[in-house]
Amino acid sequence: MPECKMKDIALITFHGMGKVEPTYFKGLQKGLKKSMGPKWDRVSFQNVQYAPILQGAQEKLWKDIISAPNNDVDSTRLRQFFLYGFGDAGSLEYSAHSNKTKYLEVEKEIQRALGEAFLELGQDKNKHVVIIAHSLGCQVISNYLWDAQSNTYIFKNPKALDEGKSEFLCLKSLQNLVTICCNFPLFIGSISDRRCFSKPNAQFRWDNYYDPDDILGWPLKQLGTSFNMVNDHAINAGGIFTSWNAFSHTRYWSDDDVIGAVANILQSHIS
Repeated sequence: MPECKMKDIALITFHGMGKVEPTYFKGLQKGLKKSMGPKWDRVSFQNVQYAPILQGAQEKLWKDIISAPNNDVDSTRLRQFFLYGFGDAGSLEYSAHSNKTKYLEVEKEIQRALGEAFLELGQDKNKHVVIIAHSLGCQVISNYLWDAQSNTYIFKNPKALDEGKSEFLCLKSLQNLVTICCNFPLFIGSISDRRCFSKPNAQFRWDNYYDPDDILGWPLKQLGTSFNMVNDHAINAGGIFTSWNAFSHTRYWSDDDVIGAVANILQSHIS
């Protein structure tokens, strides 16, 4: 059996809202392989899959609606997007403040992905982590960082974390957060005192990419002083049929600007 070579840096992806394919990251992966060449083999590439935790009830509801003989439902693709997308957001919000089961399952799924990366990095807690989060995934990683920094939920009981990797799971070595199509203003816009998580370390950098034609993607710096660390970038996501309209929402994963930015970040951390 060939020896497994230790990785130098971890890249973790978080999918967005809507009905998500398990291979949502394929466009990014393909682009990074092409751009980085042999250096890509030095990256521990892990993917968070939280949709299966949240969408079982939505699947059943959708089937019940379209199978009811007296229902007349048009625009099914758009309806599914909003049902699954905002249904996910509602489920997370409800679970965080009421029944915490699903919320904690999502955080455990994040720790599963981080744990896989930790092993591939030779269990070195100081090796760097880069995260790219899409749409609702931006809220998911934000919640995780808040909880890690405030010792709440899954972080409240130290026994929940394996000894020797707790700092890694708390993302103390997170160097770069890349958010694409972040929709924070839709969820916290009505709050006057909007606060962000703290930088996990002094070297931390946050870049936010949004398409001006995508009504679900927004700049973030104006949310408040604690968001001053965000670097907002307007891009043109998608191709000829999607870059000018709301369907650009799903095209960030294969966008050249996003892929180029992530490739540059990863290569800057690989000697």
